[in-house]
Amino acid sequence: MRLRASQLTKNFGHRAIVKNATLSVNPGEVVTIFGPNGAGKTTLIKILATLLKPTSGELEIEGTDAIANYSDVRNGLGVVIHENLAYPVFSPYENLKFFGRMYGVQQLEHRCITLLTEVGLQHFAHEPLHIFSRGMTQRFMIARALLHQPSVLLLDEPFSGLDAAAKQFVLKRIAQEQQNGKGIIITTHNTELGYLAGTRFLFMINGELEEVAQKDEITAETLLLMYEERLTF
Repeated sequence: MRLRASQLTKNFGHRAIVKNATLSVNPGEVVTIFGPNGAGKTTLIKILATLLKPTSGELEIEGTDAIANYSDVRNGLGVVIHENLAYPVFSPYENLKFFGRMYGVQQLEHRCITLLTEVGLQHFAHEPLHIFSRGMTQRFMIARALLHQPSVLLLDEPFSGLDAAAKQFVLKRIAQEQQNGKGIIITTHNTELGYLAGTRFLFMINGELEEVAQKDEITAETLLLMYEERLTF
């Protein structure tokens, strides 16, 4: 599945949070968007996930107008954002079963158990989510995003607040899903981890996207210098 966004803008009142953003992601590609807090990254991810309607612009997912026909494309999207997309009083297993029914996931019980094992939560499958640490919650959110086997993953600040082990888990899982042919968009302010995860890089500063380079065209050190330079303006 391919995602294409063109000239996306989102205004809140008189303030433009996202300004004429154009980007794309293809199967097997990891697009990393670097930007500081408040740059508009989360708003952009919500628009791409069809959770927020843009003020203007176009969003096409596998040839479908995703703004006008958002319900037709959501099954192809897996989303991890820093908002509660699950029920805290339910266990991971109960949440996955609930959302799996909504998506019409086949062999649902097997799928839930397999995913929870893959993300290392098999021993906590029946504990309520509200007792989970930040890293455990992130593992669950990745399982939830993968539940219906989407073609595109949208990950907003997936490394934020995680310890070293959890960050390595997220990196490994991103690489695995890339190898499985998924198109992945990541937002982050962590240049080191974003570089390791990505195959193509963009900056987002003050709501504006800038295409930077493919991974084979730039070193991590050069990318960091360019990013820091943008932040000084």
